[in-house]
Amino acid sequence: MTFTYTYTARDKDNPNTAMTFTIYDDFLKVDLTGLGERITEIIDEDRRQDAFKDMIITQAGTTLYYVLERLSGPVHIKDVTPSFNDGIFTLTFWKRLVGLRFAPVVVSMGEVDNPEAAEQFIETLEDRQGLTETPGIFAGPLDYWITWIAMLIGVILLIRWPRRKKS
Repeated sequence: MTFTYTYTARDKDNPNTAMTFTIYDDFLKVDLTGLGERITEIIDEDRRQDAFKDMIITQAGTTLYYVLERLSGPVHIKDVTPSFNDGIFTLTFWKRLVGLRFAPVVVSMGEVDNPEAAEQFIETLEDRQGLTETPGIFAGPLDYWITWIAMLIGVILLIRWPRRKKS
């Protein structure tokens, strides 16, 4: 049977700003509700009548929305770290590239209008994380691309270093 839990966080000061978080099985999906309207507001503030500029701005807004939607796509729940301090709800999740953690994405809602629901969501997420296996092959520091890149640079420097002394 599929496990599903959905939480919608609303900004305490601006109820039109909301994000929906859905846990299903071993994944978390973030829906950036209202992001399209927020992008349009940003674009419209400094809008000029120049047709070329309008075209570029429109395409940039669409591209930004697409990129943010792809970044917030389903992530494994073991790659998610929730935080709820002083009413501020923050979620950090890692996007994976070829099975290794590549880049962190931080989503912050600000102060939420329903702190009890936020705490319940975090509790449910952590309970679900305890029932799930890690998605990667490696654990700890070896699960990050930066570690492998640093090791590769270290090996290259060790190989090249003796050659410099002989020259």
